[in-house]
Amino acid sequence: MGVTSYCYGEVLLNETWVFPGGMEANPEYYPEDDEPEFRPHALFESSIKELTAILNGSNTTIRSNEPYASVTPRRGLPSDLSEPLEKWLRRYEHVNGFNANWFTLAESNTFGWESRLMKRQAMVDPRVAELFRGCPRGFPFERWPRDLPISYSSWHRGGVEVEWTESYAEIVPDFYKEAIPRLAMLGPPDRVRMVVASFR
Repeated sequence: MGVTSYCYGEVLLNETWVFPGGMEANPEYYPEDDEPEFRPHALFESSIKELTAILNGSNTTIRSNEPYASVTPRRGLPSDLSEPLEKWLRRYEHVNGFNANWFTLAESNTFGWESRLMKRQAMVDPRVAELFRGCPRGFPFERWPRDLPISYSSWHRGGVEVEWTESYAEIVPDFYKEAIPRLAMLGPPDRVRMVVASFR
């Protein structure tokens, strides 16, 4: 089952959380429905299941031998959401398949994205199984044969199960290199937070 997570930034100004992003057209809008015409533009959007587990505390094993640690335990939506996010997200709060969490940039900064390690598990083509001997540090992209597509999955017909070790920053590199720096541009770590809304 697929999942998509939307990450929104908020800034605390004069003791009120403010949404600094813009609005965009809502692709689900129809005049005869209750859907709003516009929705808040997400700071980051992803369908990577590992990222949802890390941000939303789903306690799930995804191509790993243990559940992912989450930045914070799942908290749901904050009670003091900024007005645009309140109007957009609160209506999903009791919808099946919706999960939410939030954390400050300060909490993210102490999570240990680069130092926290995870042993990953997946199945690969038997021809590349040797690359994973000894559970190497990092996925062996650079040593992968040029004539074979880089591929791994939870199940692969005729595949071989392998293990390797990655930091959380390596598991979700786009989020770590793009979303966190964008969040940091919004203000001081204790006055900036990320609100994560995940839909299955």
